[in-house]
Amino acid sequence: MRVLVVDDDSSLREGVAALIQESGFDVETAGSGDAADSWVRAVPFSGVVLDLGLPDGDGLALLRQWRRRGLAVPILVLSARGTPDERADGLEAGANDYLPKPFHGRELLARLRRMIQGSTPLIEPLRLGADGDVAFDLVDESVFRDGQPVAISRTLRRVLGVLVAARGRAVSKAHLMDQVRDLEAAASENAVEQWVRRLRQRLGQSLILTVPGQGYAINLPAERAIR
Repeated sequence: MRVLVVDDDSSLREGVAALIQESGFDVETAGSGDAADSWVRAVPFSGVVLDLGLPDGDGLALLRQWRRRGLAVPILVLSARGTPDERADGLEAGANDYLPKPFHGRELLARLRRMIQGSTPLIEPLRLGADGDVAFDLVDESVFRDGQPVAISRTLRRVLGVLVAARGRAVSKAHLMDQVRDLEAAASENAVEQWVRRLRQRLGQSLILTVPGQGYAINLPAERAIR
């Protein structure tokens, strides 16, 4: 499961990220609203920990924007704004939970786990492929083919997740390389081609489409694709 931590305070951001990572989650971080929005557009997350005081806009406005856009990821607001009215504002804007600063690390982890576990039954695996024979679980990034689990590497799961997040739109090799640099420091266009080949071998040749001059796109059942 992957969690995004959004906070403009770098020391607090990295501290929270380390705490969550030590408890068994994969973690990404963002120091601004724009960076956070880029992450959630590119990668499916199991949860987001969101500060409201961001350098490029109000986190509450970003939260409302995400919900209007249909983003269903569970969001825990972690903010110094802790009055009852401020907490109510966050929950009404679409937060699943709200924890005022200062906070205790154990409570943060307990709330995060409960939030993610509580959302799991509401999120069905996304069906992939022209026939929908491949399923990708947006919560824990597990992969199934014809109902059977398929074990793939973290890098391949990341590549698949980025393609899935694009919902049928083309994703360039450069963008795929950028999204896996924390896992594959030597990422290259040749490496991207190899990852796509491996995914096709494991999950079906028709799962990933080559879009000439643009990159690759996930092949979704017709009613789910966004062009």
